[in-house]
Amino acid sequence: MSIKEIVGFTPSHIEYYEQALTHRSVTLHDSKGRRNNNERLEFLGDAVIETIISDILYRRYPKRDEGFLSTMRSKLVERKNLGRIAKEIGLLRLLRTDFGQNGGKSHNSYLGGNAFEALVGAIYLDKGFKGSFRFIQRLMDQGHIDMARTARVEENFKSLLLEWGQKNRFDVKFLLVSEEGDNQNSKQFCYAAMVEGREIATGKGFSKKECHQLAAKRALKAIRRNPNFERSLRQMNLSRRVAEDILPAILPTSVITKKESPQTSIENTITSNQ
Repeated sequence: MSIKEIVGFTPSHIEYYEQALTHRSVTLHDSKGRRNNNERLEFLGDAVIETIISDILYRRYPKRDEGFLSTMRSKLVERKNLGRIAKEIGLLRLLRTDFGQNGGKSHNSYLGGNAFEALVGAIYLDKGFKGSFRFIQRLMDQGHIDMARTARVEENFKSLLLEWGQKNRFDVKFLLVSEEGDNQNSKQFCYAAMVEGREIATGKGFSKKECHQLAAKRALKAIRRNPNFERSLRQMNLSRRVAEDILPAILPTSVITKKESPQTSIENTITSNQ
């Protein structure tokens, strides 16, 4: 296996690829005394991969929303997935490390992903964005990157809910509601998905992750069924800011304390739809 077989072309600047295949555990220095390993190329390759994947997803799924595209990109560019690709194309066999026979490549879960990012960084410096794009497309044609299969995998509902909250500037949290069972292996938990301090949905399960996923899935379903929820939440936030920032300056304290909480306007906005 050679670098030419992996990338599908003859490199013009082999020094970039030599650097990409040099792990930081190997002590090498350039003519100016600087450490010569693949860490800087990892940084560059990470950005290039994300841009290419974003471009491909945007064009391939013209009717899907930002949440779907973000989730797909996260799955495709995660280190575990990039490490799998690096192993499949034989990149790890060319990687230079100083781990020794027993220390090494199979035990470092990030090693392959980091090397793959560095390789794409080297391709970018050598062949530009078009060359990097062709390399990623080649991996797709060979089946190492399967977007259709990735799209069929269950969506990360927690990430989708957090992204929705970030986009709309709503505070989203997950709080433990209850914990049942004496044995650690049989304990059942219940977590609530909270938006701006309001309980939107709950999820029960035998792990924190399972509960969060179920609660987030139910919360997203409830929110989507109620198109007025976001507007009501914004109105509530505005009312709360008025109550907290403006009213104290113009009304006596005794009057303010008797005012009804501004949150009551959406008390049953979501819960009635669960």
